[in-house]
Amino acid sequence: MKKSSRILAVVLSLMMVFSCAVPGFASYDPKNAGSVTDKAHSATSFEKSFWNATDKLMDVIVKSICAFIPDQKTWGKNADDYSSDGFMPGDDEFLSEPADGARWSLGYSEASILEGQDVLDGNHYVGGTLTLNKKVATEVYDDLKVRTVALNDNSGRGSAVFAVIDGFGISNTDVRAIRQELESFSKENNVKSINISVLHQHSAVDTLGLNGNVLEEVVKNPWKNLFGKNSVSGRNDEYMRNLYDKTEQTIKEAVTGEKNGKLYYGKIDMSEFMTDKRDPQVLDNYFERFRFVPSDGSKETWFTTSCVHLVGNGAAGTVITGDYAYYMEQAVNEKYNANFALVLGAEQATTQDKSTLDTENLSRLESVKVYGEALADRLNAISNEKELSPVLNIRSEQIKFNISNCILLFAGKEGLINHQIVKTGFNKYQEVSELGYMELGDDVAVFLAPGETTGETYYGGACPASKSWSGKDWNYAPLETKVEGGRDVIVFGLENDMVGYIIPDNDYMPILYPNNKSLEVVSLGKTACSEMVKGYEQLLKNAYASKK
Repeated sequence: MKKSSRILAVVLSLMMVFSCAVPGFASYDPKNAGSVTDKAHSATSFEKSFWNATDKLMDVIVKSICAFIPDQKTWGKNADDYSSDGFMPGDDEFLSEPADGARWSLGYSEASILEGQDVLDGNHYVGGTLTLNKKVATEVYDDLKVRTVALNDNSGRGSAVFAVIDGFGISNTDVRAIRQELESFSKENNVKSINISVLHQHSAVDTLGLNGNVLEEVVKNPWKNLFGKNSVSGRNDEYMRNLYDKTEQTIKEAVTGEKNGKLYYGKIDMSEFMTDKRDPQVLDNYFERFRFVPSDGSKETWFTTSCVHLVGNGAAGTVITGDYAYYMEQAVNEKYNANFALVLGAEQATTQDKSTLDTENLSRLESVKVYGEALADRLNAISNEKELSPVLNIRSEQIKFNISNCILLFAGKEGLINHQIVKTGFNKYQEVSELGYMELGDDVAVFLAPGETTGETYYGGACPASKSWSGKDWNYAPLETKVEGGRDVIVFGLENDMVGYIIPDNDYMPILYPNNKSLEVVSLGKTACSEMVKGYEQLLKNAYASKK
């Protein structure tokens, strides 16, 4: 998000005042181990006091207005008033060694989600920077897809599915709806876990809802909700129905097309292609790749991670593009004859660095192609692979995040996002989400994280008291230290929910503070990170207790 996010926060606050009357390896290079040199972390006591005061004032104003806006009809009326329909817990028991006759099998499928859709009809918006102007799509530069991998250790416990969508965001409400529509298929085909994420392109069709006609929606939606009509947002209903259909299609094809083979894991440094916009500097500097080689000699599948935002065409444009993932896939397909799927890692404020590439005389869109091709070549250079033993353990648990960010609460009240919200008291709410944890063989542990998380949560290097905004320490051990067995720890981010930025509590800055890189404006609030870490600690405890 750019500076316009902060401007939007101010404008919304003022606008609402008037409208309320109307209702292994090291996971990161030590050189990045938490260094802090930016201006945001050298603010004076006076500056902090001033911006903290503006935050409190905005919080009082916006939340007072929220108290008069009717809750969405889909919201729970109390903390326990929500449905678990569509939640998939995964394995009851974790295995410590391969089952008799175990072997890897993998299925792959992809589909265009633009095919057959008229996204230039004036009713499709482009995700990215929050603005008061309608970000109507004006051009399609390349395709948007859903890419799906189904993986099975043939222990009899079933397949785990990972579908990755070219889109700005997707809520847990959507994920559970897709799972429910696949319920019969999952039972018939022994699917134990379906996980859906987005690549968070800031140049893809808005699948979250925040980039529509915000001014009109803010005024009309409370009335619509009051009289039992559906709120409107930046999401296009026809597009979302097609996205559901294509995602479900690829899941079915991947599961039914599973082939036996071997699974390899490796990683390679890619730090020259990335930069962190906000301190502390803690990056997963690696491409991680799971390479599946079918026994029948057919095409390999590369299932990869990157923690670099897909913002090669900027965040404020109206041209639709799949960004660097599209060109990575082209190169992997054509040069290395492999299927390709990418999932984002702990990419909170990590963005692209093309300084080592020859892009000086190219447009932004042209430079994205060069960048994607370079990343594909770097992926192909992985030479340190390990063959993984056929053990796939996966477990998910539900979590409820407290919503303390007044702007995000207002967006939810106004129906601009469709997340599952429950009420915990007068004008107090929580968002229902989920966390996941997976083990592959003896070597790899994967945290399935909702939203955009930060590297220090998993790998260490969080701001100390002397540098953090709050002047306090982050009193939680890195999550990689909680993982047993000396496994490499990686992150699948934006998994099964888009809950915004998850920022360590001690370094949560005021929304309007000019040097915060606009993270807090789209965060659930200042306790989301500690709530997530506690949830993961309990999830790990339960998973290990089940291991046999």
